[in-house]
Amino acid sequence: MHWSEKIANEIIKRNPDKKEYVCAAGISPSGSIHIGNFRDIVTSYFVCVALRKLGKKARLLFSWDEFDRLRKVPVNVQKITEGFEKYIGMPYADVPDPFGCCSSYAEHFEKEFEASLKRFGIEVDFRRQAQMYRSGAYKDEVIHSLKARKEIFDILDSFRTQDSTAEEKEAYYPVSIYCAKCGKDTTKIVSLSDDCTKAHYICACGHEDDFDFENNFNAKLAWKIDWPMRWKFEEVDFEPGGKDHASPTGSYQTSRIISEKIFNFKAPFFQGYEFIGIKGTTGKMSGSSGLNLTPETLLKLYQPEVILWLYSKTEPLHAFDFCFDDEILRQYFEFDKMYNAVKDGTANDAQKEIMYNT
Repeated sequence: MHWSEKIANEIIKRNPDKKEYVCAAGISPSGSIHIGNFRDIVTSYFVCVALRKLGKKARLLFSWDEFDRLRKVPVNVQKITEGFEKYIGMPYADVPDPFGCCSSYAEHFEKEFEASLKRFGIEVDFRRQAQMYRSGAYKDEVIHSLKARKEIFDILDSFRTQDSTAEEKEAYYPVSIYCAKCGKDTTKIVSLSDDCTKAHYICACGHEDDFDFENNFNAKLAWKIDWPMRWKFEEVDFEPGGKDHASPTGSYQTSRIISEKIFNFKAPFFQGYEFIGIKGTTGKMSGSSGLNLTPETLLKLYQPEVILWLYSKTEPLHAFDFCFDDEILRQYFEFDKMYNAVKDGTANDAQKEIMYNT
């Protein structure tokens, strides 16, 4: 049985009567989306395909985390513009496109990746988080999180090795407000109303203001609260994540508890995955670093079917390399051999299952 079908069976077992299953993935458009990030969506895609193969209705939900703050200026952006550091702290959706061809930084890298997805024939239900937050879609969830802020603090604190203080707990807020003046999240909430709908904040830029969570939506929940909040909002059944998220003290374990205790929602089935390598290089790929191979670049060397095949035949917690040397010929030879075996009826069940996804 293919690894994706094993996961699909577990998902069905957890909620056998659900009409439509939701397989989720998400990426922050911090720069060009690399092939390591691509494993996030491909893993979810294969599970979605497996659910359909088992006769279930399923959709692939992909969130663009474009409401996250710009943390670092990528190497390729540094090469074409100066002073871009001034936008650090602003949401990607509000940062201008350094290449001058799109309405925002976020849109530039989103379009780049979405064009690649079409080459693979992967159909996706997109969510753009700046749009979701600013439409007020998460208003109730944000206020609910503020009301439960001390309980959330205790959960987060349970994963820390250092003891916290009563002052830290009192000053903790699970949401960041984007400043009305500078547009950055360099704000500090200094007071909150008893009903948790109104706050007063001070920004590092010197601006001071009131904020109404019922009518002003330019604020975002912190990652480990935002993630489980969206699980419940979208009724997510499955979502993969890098092995760093899968560790005992990683984001998933923390968010799982927050999901169940704060949002009263059983966390989705989670699958960690290993990082992808490029033969001849070392280090983890990053959208904001120089080590970054995009699916579009990869498609200049590999056919889309071969790329999907490599992901399909490798279980998520196993690593593999894309090759820029003679090793690529071996990969093509192995793909052709398996493809021909399926075509002429000599393939075993495992080979058929691998090829089913490509």
